Amino acid sequence: NTNLRGWYFILLMVLLTRLSTTSALLLQRQFLVSRTASIIRPHQQKIRTMLSSSGTSSSPSSDGIQKQQQQQNGFSTTKTTVSSSSSVENCNGNNDHSDNNVNKDTECNNNITNDSEERPNKRVKTTEEKSIRAKIVSDISKCGERLRKGDLVAFPTETVYGLGCHALDSSAIMKVFEAKERPTTDPLIVHVLEFSDASELWNSDDKEVLSTLTSRFWPGPLTLVASAKKTVVPDIIMAGTGFVACRSPSHSVARQLLTEARIPIAAPSANKFGHVSPTRAQHVYDDLKHEDVWILDTNTESSKEKETASCCDVGVESTVAKLLPSDKKLLVLRQGAVGMAEMQQCLRDGGFTDYTVVCKSKNTVAEDIATVAPGQMLRHYSPNIPSYMVAPTTQSNKEKLQRAVVIDYGGKLSCWRDNALQYRE
Repeated sequence: NTNLRGWYFILLMVLLTRLSTTSALLLQRQFLVSRTASIIRPHQQKIRTMLSSSGTSSSPSSDGIQKQQQQQNGFSTTKTTVSSSSSVENCNGNNDHSDNNVNKDTECNNNITNDSEERPNKRVKTTEEKSIRAKIVSDISKCGERLRKGDLVAFPTETVYGLGCHALDSSAIMKVFEAKERPTTDPLIVHVLEFSDASELWNSDDKEVLSTLTSRFWPGPLTLVASAKKTVVPDIIMAGTGFVACRSPSHSVARQLLTEARIPIAAPSANKFGHVSPTRAQHVYDDLKHEDVWILDTNTESSKEKETASCCDVGVESTVAKLLPSDKKLLVLRQGAVGMAEMQQCLRDGGFTDYTVVCKSKNTVAEDIATVAPGQMLRHYSPNIPSYMVAPTTQSNKEKLQRAVVIDYGGKLSCWRDNALQYRE
């Protein structure tokens, strides 16, 4: 009997050991499954799109891939970046760059749907299947009324077209993020008529400096970031940072709209997030035609005159600068139409000789990091045409230059001016 009890005891211990091992393995498996699901879930839509494209063709060509991307996703963008130091021949967009030491990186930025908006077994509509919702209008008064109600209106400024909403309405602000597919970590700029309007939103310790800068550059393409009145400014517009960016546009239509709306208007550029900013009503329509947006265009001239009149004068985003009163600095977060030297001279003329204008050293952050001003993301302003970086010593090819737009810095490529399709310093 004693021996039998011993064997029973040994058998019981073996069973318990196996049971505990099995339980541990099940718990580990459950953890791994849960962890994998949490990683994959935000990218489900992207994975489906990739699988769909791979299922269409096992080895599609480069052109085929681009066509599939455009068909599957109305908001996808193919960005090609090429660096060269030997020949402008690379600007023809061909795939053979082995002799020119060229690096080519093609990336498709597909639209990623938020997990809360996922619907199982629901096929995503292509661009062709989505209904046209945007429309171009000319009545400024009705646009002002629409903004007060919490809807979206795209309007021209002297920099680029903005996608406007009621700046003090959190629901309206969310519509902008959704229409642009913009991360909420990227804050919006509030447009106002006067410095006094911005003062209602700022809670800065040194408004005299802000007043000096606005008296020189407002209305105009300068955005100033300062501490916000948190009881007034919605948290979503500031990306939770406690700072709000304000500017006063000089474009006559933008100012008329602000007058009619009688509210501050939050407005990033009127395009899908990461795309190049629009300077004409048609640009906005091409990018946002599937969104519930009114696009304000008051031009009634002939087609040729309208083409010129509707173009934003500056054509690039405003300069963004953050006031740092404790450090006696004005930190430039985004370069734009107003230069650092101009702002430094303005401060000196205003008697603020102890202030210095400095530029942010690190210009990009990941999309999941909140910033105090727009234009700080790693991927931003991405053209959907082949783009090339060339050295001043690159041998020019007149035939290729005739089809290329040259964007120069410091006049280093000015010798190409007469041969290029367009040249911009």
